[in-house]
Amino acid sequence: MQLGGTNEYSWIINIAFFAFIMLFSLYGAKFQMWQWLKQIEMGLSEMKRMFVESRQTAIDTFKDYGKSEEDIAKDLDRWMDYFTIMPVDLDPAGILKRLDHLLDERRDRFQEFVADLAPESNVSINQNLENTLEVTQVLGLIYRVVRHFYILGKKTGSQIMIMQIQMQMPDLLRLAKAYYDALGAFSEGKPIGDGIGPLVVTKFARSYGATPESYIQEISREVGYYVVESEGRTVYALRATGPGGTVGKPGFGVKKLVEQNKNKIARIITIDAALKFEGEELGRVSEGTGAAIGDPGPEKHAIEQTATEHGIGIEAIVVKEDEAAAVGIMDKKILDAIPEVLERIKESIVKRTKPGDSIILAGIGNTIGIGL
Repeated sequence: MQLGGTNEYSWIINIAFFAFIMLFSLYGAKFQMWQWLKQIEMGLSEMKRMFVESRQTAIDTFKDYGKSEEDIAKDLDRWMDYFTIMPVDLDPAGILKRLDHLLDERRDRFQEFVADLAPESNVSINQNLENTLEVTQVLGLIYRVVRHFYILGKKTGSQIMIMQIQMQMPDLLRLAKAYYDALGAFSEGKPIGDGIGPLVVTKFARSYGATPESYIQEISREVGYYVVESEGRTVYALRATGPGGTVGKPGFGVKKLVEQNKNKIARIITIDAALKFEGEELGRVSEGTGAAIGDPGPEKHAIEQTATEHGIGIEAIVVKEDEAAAVGIMDKKILDAIPEVLERIKESIVKRTKPGDSIILAGIGNTIGIGL
């Protein structure tokens, strides 16, 4: 057939082409919606599986400490709906103080619930059980929120709502999987990536002769410190009390140390994990200015306010991690970063303080599996 010529089947091809165009223009959006809904359903199914399995892991962990599986399951399901209402921010004066009070109250309720659910455990194990409970609660919350918007979008036929859920589903699944994979670390009390701050502080203090017996308890809630001499300076090496899973209140610990040593503290150095960019190497060490602490606000404010009032230099050294590494069992690449962090701490002490000065070295992070 010559180019541009016709044959007896060309009219069928033309009709089929125009029929496809008409069908696509009329039902293309509905077909796209159907595709999105199926993709969301697959993601929801995976989220539900992770939540159900994490719930069972929590039950299996708790039942070793004195209560029956039926009683634990009943109380655990009730606790899954526990929430915290943030303080009103229309009048911002005093909001951080109110937020700190609410966070303390929330922590007290968590501790009370865990103590009731595991009457035969001890304080350190209770802290690990709290972490296990929080991971299960987070997985349940992610699943319920996604399910809510999925059902609402399907019910209202909102293409924009369904599209937004479908576009965010890969990130939501990655976040849920990070917590799901970390559940074993919390339930078994193994060190996690977020514990790099306390681990560095402990290694630093031990290199100058500190021992678990020299650790001074409770400068603030679940936080204590070592006192060591380094390069002719006095270093207050502060961290949460382990090996139970707790972050404590290190910001208020820093504040109290400064108040107890008026006009003596020359520098505050904070050590913490930080979220890395995609493409960055896991365990990369970076440093900067400011308080490296990822709390909702009161702890960071306490450090910043204290440093400002007393004219104290404040700096941060962080180890870069992704979400999975931060909440999962500590990766070897993160451990391998410790010598470099220690070198940078010593360099900061020598370069930016004088012999006879006092320094606060604060290791921020979860101390699960990290002893004194």
